[in-house]
Amino acid sequence: MPVNEQFVADLKASIEKQDSLEARKPSKSYKPSSMTCIRNMYFQVTGTPPDEERSNACLVGICESGSDRHEHIQASVSKMKDFGIDCEYIDVEKFVKMRKLDYLEIVKKQGFETKLYHKDLNMSFLCDGIIKYKGQYYILEIKTETIYKWQSREGVAEEHIPQGTAYSTCLGIDQILFLYENRDNCDKKAFILEVTDDMKYEHIVSKIEQCDEYVGRLIPPPKPVDISKKTCQYCNYKSECRKAGK
Repeated sequence: MPVNEQFVADLKASIEKQDSLEARKPSKSYKPSSMTCIRNMYFQVTGTPPDEERSNACLVGICESGSDRHEHIQASVSKMKDFGIDCEYIDVEKFVKMRKLDYLEIVKKQGFETKLYHKDLNMSFLCDGIIKYKGQYYILEIKTETIYKWQSREGVAEEHIPQGTAYSTCLGIDQILFLYENRDNCDKKAFILEVTDDMKYEHIVSKIEQCDEYVGRLIPPPKPVDISKKTCQYCNYKSECRKAGK
């Protein structure tokens, strides 16, 4: 193999080995991103080992790129007020204390992100931030996506609605500002998700109540009939799901 090609192969191998070393066992708590599938919720909460998948250097890079863009966008939002724009980046920990949300535990803070744990719902999540824009509080949720998805983006992605609803349920803010960034040219679109009490019950509370019942009996819940192919494609519990059947 030519030296240039060998270097690329060795670099990818190094990235993948490092990623494997840093892989962590999922915590036994619900995650907003898994609320689209009750079976996925069950496997997470019961501590079921996820599938062992070989690390992929390209996917590692995509995740790193997304995290990096999150940080730059959050920093830019925090500076908007410096230019006379009526937008304030709210410290999540201070907001939790101000609103006396005693059911929320501040797990850790890293940069602009805050990891929270909802004691009553047994849910842990990372919050991109809270902003106060033109006098209104919003939960800020940043997403990066390919140009093909971004160009046709006309609203909040269906699979992101339960996630936004989970944030709203936990933080008591009923408006989620989803900011979608095009990975190719960094252009942006924003959409607001208005969360209702009915959505909180349907997407979050009732699902957790149902899942807790299955967890208590240690019986995997039936696979949702309306689950999307994309959700299954990126699931970390494909093997266990196949074993559980329908």
